[in-house]
Amino acid sequence: MENDNQETPGRTPLKEKALDLLSYRRLSRRELRDKLLFKHYEAAEIEALLDRYVELGLLNDESLAQDFARRRIEVKPMSRRLLRLEMLNRRLPENIVEQTLEKIFQTVSEEELANKAIEAILNRVNLRSRVWNRLTRLGFPHDLIERLVAAHSERIEDDGRY
Repeated sequence: MENDNQETPGRTPLKEKALDLLSYRRLSRRELRDKLLFKHYEAAEIEALLDRYVELGLLNDESLAQDFARRRIEVKPMSRRLLRLEMLNRRLPENIVEQTLEKIFQTVSEEELANKAIEAILNRVNLRSRVWNRLTRLGFPHDLIERLVAAHSERIEDDGRY
């Protein structure tokens, strides 16, 4: 009878855990490293595995950053500042975040995103203060909000709290 604890050739508990984590969602190299360190695997073994996964294309922070940024602004228009924070929260390297933001904001402006956010808000609510508050939470600058709220004033009903 075979021992149930025998490892599959080439598969280690570290590899199994890493692949398991990657099966849930794409992770940045640093996210995966942190999760594996938390599980008390050896740092040197983790780094060697991560290097191999980069070679194989299983980890690609540049691609992850591009895909993440595009999806986020399509689903929820937000400012450059908020998108940057969300990308850094995904543990993406700062240089990759900055390069990605440069590329993304060459194709779409913050003003376009703020206008999309206004449209989405107006489809749900028609109150000036809610529009203002929502754009503030999305991280758009005060002067841009003021200009766009004024531009959309005919569609925004003043509720006296503006």
